[in-house]
Amino acid sequence: MFAASLIILSALSANADYQISAAKGPYFVCDSRVIMDRWLSERFITAPVRHESNPLLTRAHAWEGSGPHLGGSVLFDKKELIYRMWYSVFNRHAYDNRLPFSYNVCYAESTDGISWTRPFLGVFDYEGSTENNIIKLGTDKTQNIDVCLNPIPDQWPGKFLAIHNQKGGVFVSGSDDGKTFTRLWEPPAISYHSDTHNNFVYDEVRERWLLFCRPRFYAGDHKRRVSMQSSSDLEQWTHERNILVPGENEPAEFYGMTVWRRGDLYFGLVQVYDRTTGTPFLELAWSGDGEHWDRVPTHPAFMSQGPEGAWDAGMVFPAETPVEVGDTLRYYYGGFPLPHDTKMENVGAIGLMVGERDRFVGIRATSEKPGFVLTRPFVVGGRDLFVNARIAGELRAELRVGNNKTVDGWTFADCDAVTGTGYEMEVTWGGKSLSEAPAGDVAVNFSLHNAELFTFDLRKQ
Repeated sequence: MFAASLIILSALSANADYQISAAKGPYFVCDSRVIMDRWLSERFITAPVRHESNPLLTRAHAWEGSGPHLGGSVLFDKKELIYRMWYSVFNRHAYDNRLPFSYNVCYAESTDGISWTRPFLGVFDYEGSTENNIIKLGTDKTQNIDVCLNPIPDQWPGKFLAIHNQKGGVFVSGSDDGKTFTRLWEPPAISYHSDTHNNFVYDEVRERWLLFCRPRFYAGDHKRRVSMQSSSDLEQWTHERNILVPGENEPAEFYGMTVWRRGDLYFGLVQVYDRTTGTPFLELAWSGDGEHWDRVPTHPAFMSQGPEGAWDAGMVFPAETPVEVGDTLRYYYGGFPLPHDTKMENVGAIGLMVGERDRFVGIRATSEKPGFVLTRPFVVGGRDLFVNARIAGELRAELRVGNNKTVDGWTFADCDAVTGTGYEMEVTWGGKSLSEAPAGDVAVNFSLHNAELFTFDLRKQ
C-alpha cells in the first residue's frame, strides 16, 4: 500500500481552499481537487470480477429464513487474524404476521475470507434455544447493520461500533466481542424509518462521522434517495439532507449507497434502482468531502447482477467497505436470484467479487494518440513520484511551471518511459527522481500512450 504522503498546494491553485498537506495518499486521478485538466483522455471504471467459489454462504439453518444477505459488514480483525461478518436474515412468516424479529443479524467467521463458519453464540433465544449464530441486538428487530472498528476507543466504548435499524429509528451501539451490542445512547441517530443499508464512515482528517441514509422528506411517492448527516460525537447529528438525486437520464430511484474511504476520498456504491424491472445495479461514485459527489457521466455499472438463472441474477447488495488483501480489494455482497418485488420465495446468499487495489477509476487516452492528465501545482518538498498504472505502451511525465512552461531536463523527452503494470512504479527523468527537481511550485503533466493511470503518490524514500 502506498505510504501516506504530504502535498502543499499552491495558493494560486484553482482549488486553493483544499489543503491536502494533512491528507493521505494515494491521490486518485478522478479527484478534481488534485487533477487540474485532461486532454484527449477519459475516465473509466474497472469493475471487480466474481470469485470462483461463489456463493460463499447459503442458507444453512431455519433461523436464516430467506437466506443470508448483506445488509451487513465484513471486517478483517488484524489483531486476531480473522475475518468477521455480520449479515442480515429475513423471516417472511414473522413479517407477514407482525411478529418480532422478522429481521435479524447473524455472525460468521473465517480465517481466509472464503470458507466461513457460523459459531453458536448462545446469546439470542430462537424458539427456545440459544444454539444459533444470531447476535443480541435490538428489542423487536435488527434490520441491516453497519459495523466498524472503533477508531478512538478512548472516546467511545467497545472494540466495535455499529448503526442498525430498530423500532424508533437508527441507533448507535458498541460491542467488545462483536456478538453482544449495547446502545451508546437511547435517542436514535435517525428518529424515523430509514429502510436501507444505512452506513457510517469516520473522517479522521476532519474528525467527524458521516451517516448515509434515506431522507424524511421527498418529492415523489418514495424516499429512495441518498441523504447524509454528520456528527462529531455520534450523539448529536445534523439534519439530514439529500446529496444524491437521480438525473434526468437515470432510473428515478436510488435504493441506497454504501460508502468507504481510501486515501483522502470517499467512494460509494450507489444502488441505482429501476422499479419497472425491480433490479438494482451498483454504480461507483466518489467525493472529496462526503457531500458533493461525482460519477462517470456514462453511468457504467461497477457491480451488476449475475447471468440469467444464477443465484445473484435478480439483485446484488454490497457490504459497505471492501477488504484489502495484498494488491486486491474484496467486495463481499448479498445476491438474490429474483427481482425486488417478486411474490415468489427469493432465497439470498453471499458472494464475493475481487478487484485490483485502488483501481476504481482510471484515466486513459481516447484514441491511439497519447492522452494527457495535468495535476494541480504543488511543492515537491523532497518527495519522489510514483504511479499506480497498467501500461501496454508507455507513460511519461513532465514538469510545468509559471505560464505552463516546461522545465529543462524535466520534459517528456527527458522522462524515462514507464512500462508494464505496477502499483508503485517510480517516475524518473534521466535517472533523476522528482526530489531532485528545482525548488518551487510545479505541476506534473502525464502522457498516456496505450496506458491507464489510476493514482499517483509523492513520498520520501
